[in-house]
Amino acid sequence: MGSLQKTAACLLFLSIFSSASHGQLATFICSDVKTEYNKTATISCISSKKITNVFVKRCENCNKQTSCLESVINTWAGKNSSEEGRIRLVLQHNVSEVHIQEVKATDEGGYKWHLHSEAGERDGCTTLEITAPETEPNLTRNGTKLTCLSPLGHRQREIHWFDGHGTNLTGSASLVSEEAEGGLTSLTSTLHEKSNLTASEYCCTVLYDVHTKRNKTKCLSAHKAVADYLHFTSTTDPESPKTMKEHVATILVLLFLVLCSFAAVLYYKYRQRDERAQENVLNQEV
Repeated sequence: MGSLQKTAACLLFLSIFSSASHGQLATFICSDVKTEYNKTATISCISSKKITNVFVKRCENCNKQTSCLESVINTWAGKNSSEEGRIRLVLQHNVSEVHIQEVKATDEGGYKWHLHSEAGERDGCTTLEITAPETEPNLTRNGTKLTCLSPLGHRQREIHWFDGHGTNLTGSASLVSEEAEGGLTSLTSTLHEKSNLTASEYCCTVLYDVHTKRNKTKCLSAHKAVADYLHFTSTTDPESPKTMKEHVATILVLLFLVLCSFAAVLYYKYRQRDERAQENVLNQEV
């Protein structure tokens, strides 16, 4: 009887240990996601067994627990979507997917999840990265004021100024940041040309990633800037490129007429000399 009790106790212990081990060996795979701005992002997690409950919380940073704010998905509370369905859960057997439609810059960051399956449960955090549009900067000049506009992009991007020799002029510029659509920002940097700050060329560089140095640059020649400004206004400057062409054409015509007159004079003199020579020959013959 004692041996039977020992055997039953061993079987019960093995059963409990097996169940605990089975729960600890539950596997979940969740990967980071990178999506373009205004597209649909899908954060997916795969389990070795059927997933029964999902809890997802928004965090600014996965490494900072205090940065986690609101829960977007909580099946225990019957919350399978949020923001009027823009963020929703698609749960199919062992695959859990959180779809975020028309992603905004404010959606970027960490998503802390707690998954519960038939094989156990686990916590984790994935990162969603949003790639904002990288448009070329708009560089204009009005007198001594140069303006560089980067209409849409992340808050982290920067605007730098350089002259034609690569000298950094950013310290002499002023920057204004304005909120744009979808959590993006609009940056406007203004550089005023001073007596000690003159160059033949000015370049505006929008730096999108500090680590990879990914950027877009646009340059403007000081001389070309003046020509463009005159071209796009209604002023009739006599020294504009079009008037100069007319002056050149007039000079060429006058030069041609002078040459023709000179040739006519030479021809007339040559003709007179020839006629006099013929008259002398006739007189000698007589």
